[in-house]
Amino acid sequence: MSHSENIIKLEDLPTHILGNIISRVGRYCRKSVRNAMEASPLLAKAAQDQRVYKTLYLRPLALHPLTTTHRYEDLMERCLTSGNAEAHYIKGIVQYFHNNNHTEGLQNLKLAAEGGYADAVYLYGIIMLCRGESEEGRAYLDKLDWQESKFKADRCWRNIKRSLHGMRIIRLPIYVATITDMRESIMCDIDDMENRCNHCYYFKQMLKFVFVI
Repeated sequence: MSHSENIIKLEDLPTHILGNIISRVGRYCRKSVRNAMEASPLLAKAAQDQRVYKTLYLRPLALHPLTTTHRYEDLMERCLTSGNAEAHYIKGIVQYFHNNNHTEGLQNLKLAAEGGYADAVYLYGIIMLCRGESEEGRAYLDKLDWQESKFKADRCWRNIKRSLHGMRIIRLPIYVATITDMRESIMCDIDDMENRCNHCYYFKQMLKFVFVI
């Protein structure tokens, strides 16, 4: 038997295996999935696998969520239906900040956070803190292990600011009221935003969200 006869063509694999392969590729590059779909009708069929859309890489859209308000409707719907955490994050931002639909926005942000999407964990947590839901807000921020290192949480904050760029952010009265009530218990220098101890960390992150965005 020649070496060439031992080679199994990609198209010869069962559809469910092809779907698994494409889903793994899609975690890192959405363009590669599109190229695969254009290359072969069989691969295009395999790419309809729910696993592909559940983990599909949507980072460019997450950093520019407003692009989904007039494009990518079908892609977003498929990803949302499949439970893609990044898609829920994108929709959560659009609904909460752009459409001022706080109920649907928070629902999607929470789904994204529960799906392990770090930026959503931070954003949902800080919003809940600013809305006076201290226990829930702290619990989500703590998932980022900021007590050990603030690097991950700070990176999330930088990503979020980029995602919110160009949106008209409304400073809700509940935000200001919550911060005002909390200010009385903070003894640290609130002008020093770089140094954040266990006592003032949540408060200073809230200040960034409410007054810096």
